Amino acid sequence: MPAIPPENRIELSPAVRAVLEAKSSKSRLLEHLLRYLQELLTPDTPGLDRVVTADVHCHELDPMGIPTGLEGFRMFRRQINGAIPDEHIDIAAVRFEGDDIIEADLVMNATQTGEMFGIPATGRAIRFDVHERCRFVDGKLAERWAQVDIEGIKRQLTA
Repeated sequence: MPAIPPENRIELSPAVRAVLEAKSSKSRLLEHLLRYLQELLTPDTPGLDRVVTADVHCHELDPMGIPTGLEGFRMFRRQINGAIPDEHIDIAAVRFEGDDIIEADLVMNATQTGEMFGIPATGRAIRFDVHERCRFVDGKLAERWAQVDIEGIKRQLTA
């Protein structure tokens, strides 16, 4: 079965779609978020440099010991993409702070087919919420704060 293209694995709630269709500064920021999310879902992350700054700082990765910057982020996403290659994102809501910060409530669905967080592939479907706050500079992600219940994901995989 052929892989589903990343752009077809992102769904927008009606309210989020309305923001996108409004053609405003908010819709442009939402477009940056969508391009970034599409690249996240692409195997081997070849286009991350088009949507992420070289010195990107993903604050939630600091406790995991993952280095800041594009290469650390690329390494992390390769691990995630290898573990849950069918990841699907539903964007439930967005909020804006100025012209450079967007917050998004995301619902992720995926099937674990590779090792993730030290847990061997289980073949189990998982669902988890992510609250992401992203700052963009010149259309590229420069800073991210993501809230994810990693322990909740681990419980789903080992239950």
